[in-house]
Amino acid sequence: MTRDNLINYLDRLSQCIHPFTGERVDSDSCLREAPIRAEMSRLVRRLQLGRVRILDRQEIADTISDLRELGYEPTPLQLAKVLTGSRSIADPRLRGLMAYKQYRGLLSQRAIVAELDKLEANSQPRDRPDAETLESTMSDWKAIDFFITGSFDKLDEGKATDLKREVDELGLRKAGSKLPAYMARARERLPRAFEPWTKAEKALLIEAMCYTNDLERLATIFGRSTTSIERQGKQLIWASREKAAA
Repeated sequence: MTRDNLINYLDRLSQCIHPFTGERVDSDSCLREAPIRAEMSRLVRRLQLGRVRILDRQEIADTISDLRELGYEPTPLQLAKVLTGSRSIADPRLRGLMAYKQYRGLLSQRAIVAELDKLEANSQPRDRPDAETLESTMSDWKAIDFFITGSFDKLDEGKATDLKREVDELGLRKAGSKLPAYMARARERLPRAFEPWTKAEKALLIEAMCYTNDLERLATIFGRSTTSIERQGKQLIWASREKAAA
């Protein structure tokens, strides 16, 4: 366990929130006793002393990916609210995200928004598909009609089996019994739900889209929702066109 993880878990416990599920603890839990909560809050503050954090690109990309899996298209301010654990957040699923409150007391929401703007400004066109930082930078991909125009499916069962095997061999970065409850439930139906898209998996998706634009078949092969496949597929096509035009 890292220092940051320990701080995050203790901070959630001090707020009477289960660190893995994001749910409120039972009313009879010892965590609701004021002296215990106060002591944990003091420990969190001591652990934070002298710690300096800057926005981590991969952490931001993973958080945005998780938010999109939950049906959100986060703006910089909305992302900043998650990272600082804003009390205005009503959706309990967001409290289960690993990045939730990771920057509370370290960066203000205004500072986070400014840093996100810097990250985007410093991103080269070739980096955009991996950074996936701001929804506004990807607005053009939504207009791509690959999955709704000229339906085709030339993917035979043998090739589909090979693709699925290669996807399965990629493994999972987010795995184990410590997944938030909503992620674990999603993975009962979609084995790769909430998994960050790696370059290797994107390459396999590009290959698969050469054979079919059937979202249901692609979703089965990749173990993801049709929404996730459509979004990532459109972004890859958009990025390829941007690169060709550069």
